[in-house]
Amino acid sequence: MKIIERINQIPFNSTILFILIVLYYELIFHGYHFGMTDGYLANTVLFSIIAGCFLSIVTSLFPRPVNRSLAVIFTILLALIFIIQFLYHAVFNNYISFWGTLQYSSQAMDNFDTILLNIKQHAGMMLLLVLPVIIVPFLVWKVFDFRRRTWRNTLFLTAAAIGGYGISIFLLSIQDSRPYNAYEMYQYYTSVDMTVERLGVCEALAIDLREGIADSLGRDNGLYLIQGSTDPATGKNSAQTSTSLSDISDSTKDPTAEDDHKPSTEDNRTASGPNCMDIDFAQIAAESDSEGVSSLCDYFSSLTPTNKNEYTGMFQNYNVIWITAEGFSGYALNSDLYPTLSMVAEEGFVFENYYSPLWYGSTLGGEYANLMGSMPKNGGYLSLSHAAQSGNSFAFSMGNQLKGLGYHTYAFHNNTNTYYDRNISHPALGYTFIANGSGLEPQLNQYENAIWPQSDLVMIQDTFDTYSKEEPYHLYYLTVSGHVIYNFSENAMSYKHMDITENLPYSETTRAYLACQYELELAMSELIDELKENGQYDNTLIVLAGDHVPYNNMDVLDELAGYELEDTFEAYKSSLIIWSGSMEEPVRIDKVCSSIDILPTVSNLLGLEYDSRLIIGQDILSDSEGLVMFADRSFMTDTFSYRSSGGEVLCTGEDEISEEILSEWKRFVANKFTAADGITEYNFYQYVED
Repeated sequence: MKIIERINQIPFNSTILFILIVLYYELIFHGYHFGMTDGYLANTVLFSIIAGCFLSIVTSLFPRPVNRSLAVIFTILLALIFIIQFLYHAVFNNYISFWGTLQYSSQAMDNFDTILLNIKQHAGMMLLLVLPVIIVPFLVWKVFDFRRRTWRNTLFLTAAAIGGYGISIFLLSIQDSRPYNAYEMYQYYTSVDMTVERLGVCEALAIDLREGIADSLGRDNGLYLIQGSTDPATGKNSAQTSTSLSDISDSTKDPTAEDDHKPSTEDNRTASGPNCMDIDFAQIAAESDSEGVSSLCDYFSSLTPTNKNEYTGMFQNYNVIWITAEGFSGYALNSDLYPTLSMVAEEGFVFENYYSPLWYGSTLGGEYANLMGSMPKNGGYLSLSHAAQSGNSFAFSMGNQLKGLGYHTYAFHNNTNTYYDRNISHPALGYTFIANGSGLEPQLNQYENAIWPQSDLVMIQDTFDTYSKEEPYHLYYLTVSGHVIYNFSENAMSYKHMDITENLPYSETTRAYLACQYELELAMSELIDELKENGQYDNTLIVLAGDHVPYNNMDVLDELAGYELEDTFEAYKSSLIIWSGSMEEPVRIDKVCSSIDILPTVSNLLGLEYDSRLIIGQDILSDSEGLVMFADRSFMTDTFSYRSSGGEVLCTGEDEISEEILSEWKRFVANKFTAADGITEYNFYQYVED
């Protein structure tokens, strides 16, 4: 009793308790994911102290029983926040934006088995995260009295917390000026992953809520594009400069001023010059009355467009079949189980260094990258859904580009049509959207229950012959057979093809992964047969890319690669298929490239009129230097790679990269991500539509 009395005599004892609780959570979370020597631990400690102060203020405003109840509730909420962040990262390899994904929380139950599996796999960490929920109620009800504070003490603590917060922000502002520094994360919230690392989970949540509320109120805060930056590959300006908008407008008209720079309507393969459009950026900036739009006009007008090349218009007027393949990795082709997929991967355009980064939003993020040629926002909202719900223009999507040329455009998905609001986004992308619940009947088992995952083969059989009668056509397929969880008891596609993998020298998880991906092989084989039967084999272009790697089962990739990939870029190396039966020999490309490069590459191959400056990815077949960007702002070029966590630089050749060149690349990449977010937030494509 004497100990309890002494504790309750300590001024602001409940404040100390809450500071310790928040510190406990932040330190074990930060230590587990980032270590204790990454340079950002001090920021996390500072914001933990402030968060503890604010929580203790709230729990001292009411009568004692209410304060105690609130203290327990806050402890439980803290536990849930950290547990959700931990499990989300364990499954998807990034952190969750609570504000941006709140509307899709019910869909988390679709991954319930995967979540449960991760709880079991990380039982020790789960126990550590639950421990305060067990201990704190005893302390609250038996040790600390939680009496209502005097107004003077409350006012003092509130002033101290606000003052401490202001000092913390000031300290952030003077730490450093590198791209994506801690102060930039606080001010602009460009990435939930980096905000969690640099400021802590609690402060990231506070900023997430701040930005979500501000955006919902229609705030236009402009864009943070780094001024004076240059394109490190060309040495030309690639960000805001002191050039006037009128000068920029005049300069952007030059590339298309002469007739030979305009794509020929008869034969685009004879065209030369840049892939860009005649856009008056000065007029757009003046008429928009938006700081953000003006910043984007400055930025895009200063970029160097990619040039047309010998492959421009190679597949002009072809039918186009585009497939986003669930969980597909090129390492699967090492198993020799997929003759048709291997054929189209090896006999078309062969991209030796293609990468499929893991984007925020899982499949939806991967779809956005594939279809829009841009990175989705790393937190805050899901870019494809947000853009569609906001009525954004998708002017350069393949569906809209080809629909404008008279193509018949359809999109198919063998999952629920309303999942992630695809019933809104995919029509906006230019498609008649057909999915389970809107034109497709789900496949049922013997008990009349929908099987999971659904069959890609059946989707092709139910749709292709019906929707490919009128040419030219563009069919888009979003598959689902390769979805987690990878075992033979819960995955219908893995169970269906269990026999073809049972003798392979892999773990059960890897064999189940290969088995469910075999349904994609059968679907591709069905497509090829249909094309031959319909006389469309030589005038149809097939594009296939995965939406993401099997994120929750990265060990699968180690087994398929034959060595430990560990936490390297090589885990995201994959296969991009761009193939037509008319190709007489493969075309091999060594340049590094990624999923955001698919749209501009295919647009060029089809000879479409588009502006390469306005798509964040680039035509892989152009003479531009290769660039692969990852969600954490790591990146690869043709000569070196940079890992943002730890700042590691690896050169592919003997020449070292100077700090000056590295800094230019980092600024260049930073502007790419900012512009990608700006396109969505300011509906920028509406200004360039005809």
